[in-house]
Amino acid sequence: MGRDKTLSSGTAPPDTLHTAGSSQDVSVLGIKPSNGMDSGGDDTQHSKRGYLESIHGDTAARRRAITELLFFASVGDVRRCQRIVRIWNLPVADPTCCDYDKRTPMHLAASEGAYQVSEWLLSQGVDINSLDRFKRTPLEDAVRGEFREVAKLLSDNGGKVFEEGSLVELKDSKLAGMFGHVPQQMFDFDPEWEIDPDSLEIMEKLGEGEFGVVHRAKWYGTLVAAKILKGSNDIALGDFRGEIEILRRVHHPNAVQFLGACTKKEPFILVTELMSGGSLADAFRRPQVFPIRRAVEIAVDAARGLAYLHHRKPNPIIHRDLKPGNLLLSGGQYQDQLQIVFDTGMVKLADFGLSKTLPINKHAEFGYLDSKFRLTGETGSYRYMAPEVFRHEPYNSRVDVYSFSMIVYQLFEFQPPFAGMDPVEAARQAALYERRPEFVALMQPHPMKKEVRELIARCWSPNPEGRPAFATLVKELEAILTRLPRTVMLRQAADGGGCCALC
Repeated sequence: MGRDKTLSSGTAPPDTLHTAGSSQDVSVLGIKPSNGMDSGGDDTQHSKRGYLESIHGDTAARRRAITELLFFASVGDVRRCQRIVRIWNLPVADPTCCDYDKRTPMHLAASEGAYQVSEWLLSQGVDINSLDRFKRTPLEDAVRGEFREVAKLLSDNGGKVFEEGSLVELKDSKLAGMFGHVPQQMFDFDPEWEIDPDSLEIMEKLGEGEFGVVHRAKWYGTLVAAKILKGSNDIALGDFRGEIEILRRVHHPNAVQFLGACTKKEPFILVTELMSGGSLADAFRRPQVFPIRRAVEIAVDAARGLAYLHHRKPNPIIHRDLKPGNLLLSGGQYQDQLQIVFDTGMVKLADFGLSKTLPINKHAEFGYLDSKFRLTGETGSYRYMAPEVFRHEPYNSRVDVYSFSMIVYQLFEFQPPFAGMDPVEAARQAALYERRPEFVALMQPHPMKKEVRELIARCWSPNPEGRPAFATLVKELEAILTRLPRTVMLRQAADGGGCCALC
């Protein structure tokens, strides 16, 4: 695949027909379902095939439909995969249902740990051992991505890997010893992170998101955070465990520690360390503002965690959903929360539900994805979404750098990026017209503010390759930090008015 594309100012790609991920979205590739079929409704009344705004006829329509199928297989959206196959009458088991590199929907689902899609594709009779242009099978993709549940599913259904000119069982391949363990250990039914729900004492509610409610809890006397998933009966256990597989690999001082999960019976529960300072989004809702040094400290903490993710071995990870609500502040349970937020708390990355591993690929540049992805979730994410993600283009780890720039902007400008603008419209303006938030507070005379302003501008560059890596950002932010004096925390009255630290 080619490198990431960017748009010239004021222009939109000719085949872009929608706002990515909105409730009324249609294909970024130009496939337009009949009668306004939306992303979540039943399409039984839409049995007629959609139409393509193209002069190239049915051949182009079929090719674009296949591209859409591949895309939604990679993001694990089984309902849309099924809908595309029905509407366009695609023979999903046909060998021609693939991309230029001969990667089938099964390859993409396996490489991204999409358990439910993989299971559905098997029910459709797809070739479980089809080879892509690099002689990889779906099972090899799942193993290299460390997606144990999908790997087990494929292996149990006859999946093999290609080695020295023939298909062989995983246990007989060189790949079996790649991660230092035997396949039987890889497929343990009762993982070491399984927690007995009876050992959890659920306490007060701390917050609520689209997919779960977070409670304070006690686990053998230790205070923890327990995220109880909503509608657990609708969640494929394989997909849920696939997400946990990412969480359990992350070990860094600036990443929330995953402790375990309850997956044997409903409701499913994720258990992590308790972050006493709340989220950065909570802090932004306070009347106090961050002094320059504290804002830089928060930026450094986040950058360190992201530098770790992007350079993790053997497979780097991109977060994909960076926003203030996913940056949490840690501190002692006996500390005052105001002190944690504005003085002593360490920032940690959280909510890796949309994160993706990047299997090392000798055929591609480091960190560059071979397939397309799209962020899903709350519209609040759009304000921080990289333009190439909004446009459904292939992207790499630099999408996190763009999101980081918007968070740092908010730290120093004391308002969200594109304040007053609808989040989806903000993402559209950034993606299609290269608009960026305006600097106000950072334009004031201060030597460090100029450096921060220039750093932010580089991070939100329209060209992903023009954005600095987090390892570079950590060094630059640390250099700024050394030139800023320590601030003194001022204890505030209960109503908390005014600034809480000396600027």
